[in-house]
Amino acid sequence: MENKAIGRNISILRKLRDKKAFDIAEQLGMKEAAYIKYERGETQITIEFIQKVAEILKIDPLQILTVSPNNIIDNGNCSPIAIHGESHYQTTNEEQTKMILKLMESVLSLNDRLVTMLEKKES
Repeated sequence: MENKAIGRNISILRKLRDKKAFDIAEQLGMKEAAYIKYERGETQITIEFIQKVAEILKIDPLQILTVSPNNIIDNGNCSPIAIHGESHYQTTNEEQTKMILKLMESVLSLNDRLVTMLEKKES
């Protein structure tokens, strides 16, 4: 998934949580302008950033990476990616979360390598 799409997901999920960019930036310990660059896809988004934002928004980090804007909320309580009020979304356990994050890092690394290969091919 590309940086701009991830940033767009963060922005949409933040707005669905009725949070202001300033508040998220403050909790992350950065200026609002720097945070907005993440949402716009202008700053490289890391796994650590995704984790921190997910904690603040009280959502599963995978939602940030896997949802598309048209499917963020789907049928309220029946959706595996629905956002419910202020409830905490828990994956399963800490070990599985670590494995999922490692998988996400691998996928992002693979995507970067594919982009590099495609750019070289076009040259």
